[in-house]
Amino acid sequence: MKKLIIVLIFFMLFINQAFACFDTYLFLKKSSMVYPKKSLVLEANGEYSFTKFKDPSEDMFFTFGNLYYGVSDRFSIQMSIGSGEKPRGEFKLDSYGIRGVYNVYTSPIRFFTVDFILEQRGMFTEQANEIEISTPVIFYGNTFTYVVHPTFNYGLNSENFTLGGHLGLFYNLSSSSLVGLGIEYASVHSSSYAGQRLTESESSTSVFFGTYLGNRLYLQNEIAKGLSNSRDIGFALTTKFIIN
Repeated sequence: MKKLIIVLIFFMLFINQAFACFDTYLFLKKSSMVYPKKSLVLEANGEYSFTKFKDPSEDMFFTFGNLYYGVSDRFSIQMSIGSGEKPRGEFKLDSYGIRGVYNVYTSPIRFFTVDFILEQRGMFTEQANEIEISTPVIFYGNTFTYVVHPTFNYGLNSENFTLGGHLGLFYNLSSSSLVGLGIEYASVHSSSYAGQRLTESESSTSVFFGTYLGNRLYLQNEIAKGLSNSRDIGFALTTKFIIN
């Protein structure tokens, strides 16, 4: 355990960092990225970024609400609405997203899973629509979870293609909590609504902690240190409420 903490601190201090997004709630369930059949989950997510310590007026804030529902054993959907990234103190419901996740393959003993994700994101106030395809592969051990997640993004208005992805390593502290490290390159999965904040060539890493608070409440915290060409440090907080 001590070695794992040392590794996490090393990455936090010496690698360019950003907001990688991993669903530690599903990792604890040893699931694919598909939410369980007939499950209904509400999520609130907020992220705060210190762009320059010497100029707090440039700090940025981002918040979203998400609804997840398991349609079948192999397919789930996610709908999102919220306020895209803006200077602190500003809030406006101007962004949305919808995502479908299909489980392509799950090994018999759940050693690994392969999913296909199709997502469309946009803004109500301007033309900033994009489509994303990705194929997360998750490997489960007794105490460790490994994630390989390549991504492909196309901006409908900008007509830009972006290839990227992220890797993750997570350690189960118990049956109800874990810690982890995520590393990404040009990844458009920096959050539930992602593609607006990362540009091609940016690499980053983040440290995660996720835990259950009772039977229906789940908390995920993330700490990150800057993007390679913008912010200095930031943090994210995600709360899930399991309805069914």
